[in-house]
Amino acid sequence: MSDLVHIVYMSFSSKKLSESDLNDFLKLIRKKNQERGVTGLLLYKDEAFIQLIEGNKETIDQLFNIISKDSRHSNILKLLEEPIRKRAFPDWSMGFRTINNDQINQIPGFSDFMQNNHSKIDNNKCAEAVSHLLYSFRKHT
Repeated sequence: MSDLVHIVYMSFSSKKLSESDLNDFLKLIRKKNQERGVTGLLLYKDEAFIQLIEGNKETIDQLFNIISKDSRHSNILKLLEEPIRKRAFPDWSMGFRTINNDQINQIPGFSDFMQNNHSKIDNNKCAEAVSHLLYSFRKHT
């Protein structure tokens, strides 16, 4: 049995990030991810991040623990953690894209999750929506 897993989480930046900040951050995490054998996708919109990280279970658990303690993130919410048979993003040390409302609206079946404040989030439905967003984003961009 494979020891591959993926984790999908959502967080908010503790400060507004410029394009330069994001590019510097990406250079750093892509290098570290490549060294660790981690792949995935990071989406950013209005200080909100949704990220999927995938790789060896022990490595992903350690990485998520580091992310959880990183002061650059706030309100970290793990949406999904599960074993996988193969990587969805095998060639991406960290695919990245900022997204806007027009792009979100073009993804088939995607809700207005990142556009509206929700008083209560059903984690199971949220995980499904985020997984759908990530995979649709890969397919349609």
